[in-house]
Amino acid sequence: MKYTFQDSTDLPVQRDFIKDLQDFIKLSRETIPIENAARLLNEKKKKIIVSAETRIKGIDEFEMGVTTAIQGLAINIESLGLTDVKDEISVTTASISSKKKTELYRQLEDNLKAADYEIDQLSSKMLSILSPFFEEGIYNSISTYSFLQEEERINGKQISSTENMEYWFELKFNNDKLKVKDLYEKFSLPVWVSGGLLHREDKVKKIDMSDHHIISMEYDGDEHLEAVLKDDNSEHVFKIVADENTFMILHNDQDITIDEKLAESLEEDEVLLLIKKMKLYFSVAVQSRTLIRVFIDGKDAIDNNRVFDCLKIIAATYGALIKDCLAKGYNKDEITIKIERPDETRTEKYISRAEVFKQLSDIGSEGFELASIMKVSDN
Repeated sequence: MKYTFQDSTDLPVQRDFIKDLQDFIKLSRETIPIENAARLLNEKKKKIIVSAETRIKGIDEFEMGVTTAIQGLAINIESLGLTDVKDEISVTTASISSKKKTELYRQLEDNLKAADYEIDQLSSKMLSILSPFFEEGIYNSISTYSFLQEEERINGKQISSTENMEYWFELKFNNDKLKVKDLYEKFSLPVWVSGGLLHREDKVKKIDMSDHHIISMEYDGDEHLEAVLKDDNSEHVFKIVADENTFMILHNDQDITIDEKLAESLEEDEVLLLIKKMKLYFSVAVQSRTLIRVFIDGKDAIDNNRVFDCLKIIAATYGALIKDCLAKGYNKDEITIKIERPDETRTEKYISRAEVFKQLSDIGSEGFELASIMKVSDN
């Protein structure tokens, strides 16, 4: 599929922008009310805490007041032989105060647990709504990938970022373990070994890497990749560090690529092909992505009720594209793109500025703000 503006110039992102725009509007309409509900719950939590602290402080002040009053009467009490009464009043007051504060602390804990449960439910719902859109709907993002293989399971992570926003995905792959032979059937690397019956001599030997586990990989989404390969008994551990068409290979922490004899036995083309397949693994072998965290300015956006700030970042990117669509289109009130399919059939897809504005304005004040950022309001 090829996507262009109405004047046939290519869209900077080769995606169905109209669909993404409609998905973003839907996303905003769903998440903003949830965030507002979570914000009210957080405010409720603060009020609960302040109310409990005020009551506890009042009990402490009452207890101190009773103690001070009794001490002021101490002389008369002693002359009347009522010292035991004074002590009993003090003990009783302290006991009642302690019991009351315990009740308040228990009530506070129960109220906070109930509020936290509701907030957690809203946070989970928010992540599930954001996840499919964040997978592909955020333009101009940069992603890094990693996985760690342990206990017959691969744990993968994708960290993406744009502007001051960062979001993490948990990756599930279509296999539970990864060996070199899964990417390259026959691959070997040269190492030094000692041999000989009478005289031990060091010689170069090629190790079959087929059954070596790829226990970790880190890929910056561009050229840089680091991978660790290990056999079952950990006798041979290799680390590959690659940048573009250059690479370094460490064998048990010794760089074999700078060793003249080992380098002669190194099949460079095979190494580069394996590196290429390692990089492709993060795109062809990922079974699913699940959004697990969203950050803005280094802080959790959901916990801090700042998802709307994330939406504004996306809206700004979409607004720039809307502006270009209107400038390069024939109808200045319609956001239009052209789609060319593989069979060369061409269609146009559009949505009016008025419709986008209407759907956003239905959200409320946040929707009006998004409409302004996205250049679809008359302000």
